[in-house]
Amino acid sequence: MPKNHLHFADPARESWFMNFKTIVSTALLAPGLLFGIEKPAYETIEKEGKFEIRKYEAIPVVSAPMDNMGQRDQSFRKLFQYISGANEKKQKIAMTSPVFMEGKADDKGENPNGRMSFVVPAAIAKTGTPQPDGEGLKTNEIKGGKVAILRFSGWDNEANRKKAVTDLSTFTTAKKLKTRGDAFFAIYDPPWTPEFMRRNEVWIKLDELNK
Repeated sequence: MPKNHLHFADPARESWFMNFKTIVSTALLAPGLLFGIEKPAYETIEKEGKFEIRKYEAIPVVSAPMDNMGQRDQSFRKLFQYISGANEKKQKIAMTSPVFMEGKADDKGENPNGRMSFVVPAAIAKTGTPQPDGEGLKTNEIKGGKVAILRFSGWDNEANRKKAVTDLSTFTTAKKLKTRGDAFFAIYDPPWTPEFMRRNEVWIKLDELNK
């Protein structure tokens, strides 16, 4: 058995690790891909422990359909192919953070509105986001405005996601905040990041009528 071979109890996590190994290989040719990675700018409106209200400008993204949280590898691969040059301009695009995931928190079951999105770097969006070659991929944006956010650590698994959604709902209810749409997830770290150091977030948009 190879000395440095890694084993994962969770097959989904192992698959994510293999996908990110590809990114690391690319990073050897593109310094700065993993360090100093671009994230959307925001303004902090209010912060209380692990809860936060932020204000974002519109976030340009490229998105792929995602069957459910437990079957997202194909979505990730399509998006990675897009930033690797599978687009109308054959343009290589830097990896960004976070990876957004919309849909139910469950690992299984139907998820007709599920999708995974990569953030398009600001400089690319300014000059015109190239259209994808891959089937089912679309360029769009997460509309700007205020969002309520809960940060949670640990693995991005079904139990942690469901608890995060419940905790965020408790927070917005206690603050008497009016929300819009469904909660969605922002994942910041590659799979090899230690569990206690991981940064995951659940977001929900706030109604413009909130003061």
